Amino acid sequence: FQIATEPLPEAVRRTILPEGHVSSDARNLLLYYRIDHTGRLMLGGRGTFQDPDPSRKDHWSHLESAVHKLFPQTAGIPIAYRWCGRVAITRDYFPHIHEPAPGLLIDIGCQGRGVGLQTRMGQALASYVHSGDRSVLPVAPTDIKAFPLYGLRRAYVAAAIAWYKMTDGGL
Repeated sequence: FQIATEPLPEAVRRTILPEGHVSSDARNLLLYYRIDHTGRLMLGGRGTFQDPDPSRKDHWSHLESAVHKLFPQTAGIPIAYRWCGRVAITRDYFPHIHEPAPGLLIDIGCQGRGVGLQTRMGQALASYVHSGDRSVLPVAPTDIKAFPLYGLRRAYVAAAIAWYKMTDGGL
């Protein structure tokens, strides 16, 4: 789940990630945030496990609350955009590169940490495509393996999310 504010006033903008860094916390249900090229503060994190309804702002309320707790100077700045998508989770919580056919690479498994991770992974994949040298890849290609008990994924992911919410503490 992600949200983006209206463009921040310059005085506020200078107080939030002034060097243009992209950041995330270290919780299990992490939050990640950055300022985009238009000066909007973007923040993302885990949402409900159900399919969200874009017309229901309450599906994003946890992020709106978090953005104002992390950056109190954004109080009163409206949220302009709300959107979401699925994340790819691997069994070992590490990113994977797969090669299902010769020359076809799949990069998957960000666990919601894709902003920084996939920027670097994309650079490595581009270097590999350009050079053909597999040593530039940060992880070796592996075989695709089925996720165990895939039919029960909604139940066990929901249970893991509930556990992480308890152990992460509130924000």
